[in-house]
Amino acid sequence: MRRIQVFQLVSLLIILAVGTNILAMTGSSRVSAATSVTLHPIADTYVVQTMANTNYGTGTTLRVDHSAVTNSYLRFNISGLSGITSAKLRIYANSASTSGLTVNSVSSTTWSETGTTYSNAPAMGPTLATSAAVLAGTWVSVDVSSYVKADGTYSFGVTTPGVTAISLASRESGANAPQLVITTGSTPTSAPTKPAPTLTQ
Repeated sequence: MRRIQVFQLVSLLIILAVGTNILAMTGSSRVSAATSVTLHPIADTYVVQTMANTNYGTGTTLRVDHSAVTNSYLRFNISGLSGITSAKLRIYANSASTSGLTVNSVSSTTWSETGTTYSNAPAMGPTLATSAAVLAGTWVSVDVSSYVKADGTYSFGVTTPGVTAISLASRESGANAPQLVITTGSTPTSAPTKPAPTLTQ
């Protein structure tokens, strides 16, 4: 009877040792699930140089055009998010252009959707990114992670280097309203592999 108990104990120790070896060889994972949050603008508008005192803030479209100097503005508010790892600005294009969109940071976050005109529009800041060619009826996605780092209010200026006017969906357009997609958290990371312990008999 005692021999059977000793044998069972030795067998259990061997199983535990083998299990430890497997864990050590594969490494353990620390999982922190990434979360995606989609935000919509709290304000947007576009301005036209040739109509310097006209406001277009309540329309269902935004517009950009290099030849007629037409620029668009969007403002988002981020609140209650921590550990932001990436941010993408998504804008729905109603029309096409081979030149794409250029997205700039805008330091002013107090401009008025219904009061901004070309005459008083906030200055464009540094360029964040330029998209590829724009296709009609598609979403244009631009990485703005270098600018969006934490909670706060963020303004973006949208232009185009091309001479073809591009029509974009505004926040008043419904399902195609611009989006700021924020990702928080991190993906699983593996712990360093440890050498397997040596079993002794």
